[in-house]
Amino acid sequence: MQRPCLPSQGLCIIGILTQEEAYSSKSITLEEAADMTATTGRQSLIEAFAQVPDPRSRHGRRYQVASILGLAVCALTCGARSLYAIAQWGKMHRDLVCEALGITRRRTPDCSTFHRVFRHLKVEAFEEALGKWLVARGLKKGEGIAVDGKTLRGIHGEEIPGVHLVSAFTHHSGIVLAQEPASGKGGAEIAAAHAILERLDLAGRTVTADAELAQRGLCTLIGQKRGTT
Repeated sequence: MQRPCLPSQGLCIIGILTQEEAYSSKSITLEEAADMTATTGRQSLIEAFAQVPDPRSRHGRRYQVASILGLAVCALTCGARSLYAIAQWGKMHRDLVCEALGITRRRTPDCSTFHRVFRHLKVEAFEEALGKWLVARGLKKGEGIAVDGKTLRGIHGEEIPGVHLVSAFTHHSGIVLAQEPASGKGGAEIAAAHAILERLDLAGRTVTADAELAQRGLCTLIGQKRGTT
């Protein structure tokens, strides 16, 4: 059984999603978050999620895609590891979630809603929005970036094989800035690393990798983007 987080933990996490300034103040709506962004010059994660295309039809929408993604991030941070657990976390913190994430129905999304959204969600758009927000908020000046490939474990033997992902993450804070699927090691992993480095701002940062990614083409790209190896 997953251990639910305390309401105070949920408030702190939702404060991160909207604005850090809201930690000890009232909950705020998406419109109020936009006003705070205009004042502070910093975008909230909820506003970043609002840039992700909604894969659903316009008819019958009950929740904004930003609110759904925001709720999922809060629940996952608190230990939820399934769509059902995410939906249950929302119900446990209904009043807090509805106030902070701009849900006016006073009812949080159910498991089927999360399934419909995540099934057709444009993963690249979601990762880009999250990555840009993390770079703007959580990346320290001059912090190095590591690039590495890992294979996620599959299930049921070879029936559902694991996915091989190449990721770029920060040295100290461990923030994943971008990731790209690859069919395996070798050339596929190098191509995925190249695609990741193309998307990142490397100016003034040191990029590290293992021997397999120590390729002239990747090093040239890093130098062209004013990074070092």
